[in-house]
Amino acid sequence: MGLRRIWRRVRSLSQRPHNLIAISDLHLGCDLRAGLREEAWSQMRPADAPLTSFLDWHATHREGGKPWRLILNGDIVDFIAITMTPAPGEPVPFKVSEEERALGLAPEEMKCVWKLQRTAHRHRQVFDALARFLHKGNCLHIIRGNHDAEWRWPAVQEEFRRILADRCGASSEAARKRIERQIEFHDWFYLEPGFFYAEHGHAHDHYSVHPDFFGGQTEQPEMQLPLSSQVLRYFINRYTEQVEVFDHVDAWGLREYLDWVLKAGNPLRVAADYFVMVFRVIHPIVWQSLKISRAFARIADKVLGRTVEPSAHVRRMLSTVQGTEKQAQQLLAIASRPAEQSLFDSMQLFYLDRMLLALLSLFCAWSTSLSVHGFWAKAGALTVVGIVFAALNALLGAQRKTDSHPMLLQAARRVAQVFDVKYIVMGHTHRAVDEAVGNGARYFNLGSWTGRPGDGFPHVMVTEGQATLRRWAGRPEQLTLPAAEKPARLAIPA
Repeated sequence: MGLRRIWRRVRSLSQRPHNLIAISDLHLGCDLRAGLREEAWSQMRPADAPLTSFLDWHATHREGGKPWRLILNGDIVDFIAITMTPAPGEPVPFKVSEEERALGLAPEEMKCVWKLQRTAHRHRQVFDALARFLHKGNCLHIIRGNHDAEWRWPAVQEEFRRILADRCGASSEAARKRIERQIEFHDWFYLEPGFFYAEHGHAHDHYSVHPDFFGGQTEQPEMQLPLSSQVLRYFINRYTEQVEVFDHVDAWGLREYLDWVLKAGNPLRVAADYFVMVFRVIHPIVWQSLKISRAFARIADKVLGRTVEPSAHVRRMLSTVQGTEKQAQQLLAIASRPAEQSLFDSMQLFYLDRMLLALLSLFCAWSTSLSVHGFWAKAGALTVVGIVFAALNALLGAQRKTDSHPMLLQAARRVAQVFDVKYIVMGHTHRAVDEAVGNGARYFNLGSWTGRPGDGFPHVMVTEGQATLRRWAGRPEQLTLPAAEKPARLAIPA
């Protein structure tokens, strides 16, 4: 590291007027299901009391007299999991379709405002604690995740500010403006140049990144959901009452999925719902892949100037922190391509590639057995088919990437070089991580607040220029994890 970089880091530490705390994956509202009983509204979720005490403790305990910046690092409100809908006759500024009664409201702006209002009512103690945290002069910075990408809607952001201003008791216009200024939203990342970088991490998970994530605001009335969210909306949400969806679901293999299906209920019904969901999700991708005119449509859009250049939106985000065009291009090069843009990636998520391979192998075995004669000839031919099937199945299995942890770790190594920061913080994987990633930087993953309260809840605290991964168990405590091997330096795409 050169002297100029060292000086920039030292200067950034001495000039920082605040300390940082970062938490992720609260998934507030995830239990707002259709038919939720009235008495359940008064029952706190297991993580609500620890989260409330966490916020209140930091609201009244400053380090070095500096206020806190609380980074809510994505998946704070679980808009996707909320299947509750307005009661018949409830006055709402939108219509509710029959499909929405079964699956939950679509990701439209005013419908997401309603979901946020229900979440604030369900988690009153948490929102009250957030208001007290702001009232003490601290700030909130909210980063979009894959479960709360709905923060992109201006009306949702304004409703969040209004709720907290009301709970702060801000009656005058000046007081409300002051509270609202203490709340900031970030489309992708939070960056303090030369020191700290935070993002949720789903931008590096091709099954969880939204198709329009990098383009900023669009005029579409309904947000496009990534594949993982479509699976949740059209399939998983139907069965979460019967069986738990574990944090490490992204690392599951075929055996774990089959075990989950057997616990969820009638396997035939589960299988029927699954294949209906797969058809619903895959059909438009297949149709789009078969359209020969797609390439011509893209060319026409560019000629007419209707397309949004992704790097332009990223440049605007970086411009507030003196970022460069090169950094914008490098950051986009690190991010994943949405799986919807690849028929093969989409098929791999649902094991459709293996199913087609199995059918093809059966056909080959059948046709081979008919074309050769003699026991040993048939046995040899079938053995060859079996060996080829096993080899191709292993190859496809190696290419199926659903575990997001290595994707985020790889991205953190590259981000460390692009921005020359000391700390990189992400969430998304629901597993706490503290690792060196080269270039003098450390990568922290914030885990989640969906586990058991007795284990303590992970968070990152940054004071006096030093970041530590901690757990909350009534007070902040050091969270020690096994040390990882030092990573090799990686080239950064231009």
